Amino acid sequence: MTAIGSEREAGPFAAERRAENVVAAVPLRLQRLDASHLAATRRWANDPELMRLLDRAEPVSEAEHAAWFAALTHQSDRRYFALELGDERRHVGNAWLWQIDRRHAKAEVRIVVGEAAAQGAGIGTRALEAIAEIAFGELGLTRLYAYTLGFNPRARRAFEKAGFVVEGLLKNDRRLADGFCDVYLLGRNHLSRCGG
Repeated sequence: MTAIGSEREAGPFAAERRAENVVAAVPLRLQRLDASHLAATRRWANDPELMRLLDRAEPVSEAEHAAWFAALTHQSDRRYFALELGDERRHVGNAWLWQIDRRHAKAEVRIVVGEAAAQGAGIGTRALEAIAEIAFGELGLTRLYAYTLGFNPRARRAFEKAGFVVEGLLKNDRRLADGFCDVYLLGRNHLSRCGG
């Protein structure tokens, strides 16, 4: 039996666990990204801390952002979703499948929970589980993979809680302003073995 105030409750992720319990009952929807999501998406793309966590080097201008969105309808190798929370469908982040490879039935998964009030509440994990359902169901993919920067344990933990496992560590893989950092490769497979 675990008592309140035990090591589990007082650990480094105690606040996240409490927030997850509250948010777990709130509906989360993955909605195809549309024009109503663009302002928040650009704001997050240009947020200095999120840029660092996503390994973005340059801010995005309004014209660049508009051109990116216009091109999405012509690109079949990616699918973008807005993360909408609650009955009011508040846009709190985005998740997307990148480099969808139909031949090898795989895609990279990327995610950003942009609204600070929604971070650390388990929304990322729930969104990753939902996007995996889309990838493995509707799209017929068998493998998802992701990269997380070594200094972002929260992202790695969200992927792991959504069924991804660490498959490798890429040493000094990304150059940052103050040096290089490691990158974790995580994967989640729908099929348990290779059929050869």
